[in-house]
Amino acid sequence: MSKDSILLWTLVMLVVISLFLSFTIWSQVPGNFSALKMTNDDKKVDPSLLVRPEKILVYMGNSFSTILKQSSPLYDKTWSISKELLKNHSNTTPELVGNINRENFVRIKGLEIFFPTPLPANFFKQLFNIESVDFSPLEGKLIDSFLLVDDGQFSVYLADSDNSLYKIGKDSKRNQDLNSVIREIDDSNPPLYAGLTADVNLKVVGDVYVSLVPYELPVYSLKQEQVSEEQIASMFFPDFSVTRRIQERDGTVIYTDGQQGLRLYDDGAFEYNMPVSRETRKAQSFYESFNTAVDFVASHGGWPKGAYLTSYDEISGSSGSAHVFQFDISINGFKVLNTEDFINITVEGNQVKNYYRNPSFSAKQIGILDLMTPLEALNTAVSTKNIKVINDIYPAYIAENKTLKPVWIVETAGMEVTIQSPSE
Repeated sequence: MSKDSILLWTLVMLVVISLFLSFTIWSQVPGNFSALKMTNDDKKVDPSLLVRPEKILVYMGNSFSTILKQSSPLYDKTWSISKELLKNHSNTTPELVGNINRENFVRIKGLEIFFPTPLPANFFKQLFNIESVDFSPLEGKLIDSFLLVDDGQFSVYLADSDNSLYKIGKDSKRNQDLNSVIREIDDSNPPLYAGLTADVNLKVVGDVYVSLVPYELPVYSLKQEQVSEEQIASMFFPDFSVTRRIQERDGTVIYTDGQQGLRLYDDGAFEYNMPVSRETRKAQSFYESFNTAVDFVASHGGWPKGAYLTSYDEISGSSGSAHVFQFDISINGFKVLNTEDFINITVEGNQVKNYYRNPSFSAKQIGILDLMTPLEALNTAVSTKNIKVINDIYPAYIAENKTLKPVWIVETAGMEVTIQSPSE
């Protein structure tokens, strides 16, 4: 064999190895961790951690796109840069551009950051320290995502839950940080995504992106964390000498000091209640109530990795409005469905009125499951579930027999349809 032939085959092997490693890194997620374990941490928590993007859509400027999940390489770096660019380059009163059309962005470089649930505009402004922009034109709007794009200049946009697009920042100079991180993502050989198009059997609502490579995700066993009754009670009642313990017939245990109460259920969940005192009957903004809730949980059970805000509501309380927040758990950025809210907390005035928390679990990888491709999952949904409309499709986890299994979720007409692998 000639020297040139040896060099050629060596080059071919290096390319093959590079492609294999790239696919392995991007298509799998870390498997050995304790994602749902209760932690005691009374330190201040950055509230933006609870609304970390569920995905970051990357427009690479060459008609190709990819999506970063929380388990993806470069996710943390991209999210950090995105927050700084949003804060530093939001510099103009929101200007309505029209309805968002993502086809307009596929040939330019940009990032679109999607939140796990739409956020009130004023809350969004305070959470990300956007100080120089008047958000009054966005009063009552819910922010679904924000965009950072290089369209000849550097521009910042917001997309609301009605698919309206607002421009809130511009800079005549192209942004080096944006272009640099997109180039780094592109150089890492990420999996490519394509926009889903409708056919005669399926209507696509909005923009739905699907991966062009298959998914291989871990399967986990779940084990409930054993936290002692005294350990939980001591977080709320530091002085047991003035605390009364009551055992009810159904096994529920109640702790009270005559004012606040703690109920411990036999399944491991607990619920705390505290009447709102006259001194604390002070109305708080959504942002202030959210921070109160975040700090309270941090010192009363702690925030597990993967916790995120799923929904919220404003209700009438004895001192005016109160805010209710629900939080769930994700595994490496993938939602865990068919479970109750992990945390439900109500803030009235400037204190926590009610705090309900389900038991915590540790997760251990026990295997790997090959998921069908998203197009195969869609075909299954159409043929077996008679689905005619699709709003989104994504991989997630379901809890079943003390096991977390990856599945496909098809969102259609306000419902979530689960599509499991044929081997399941």
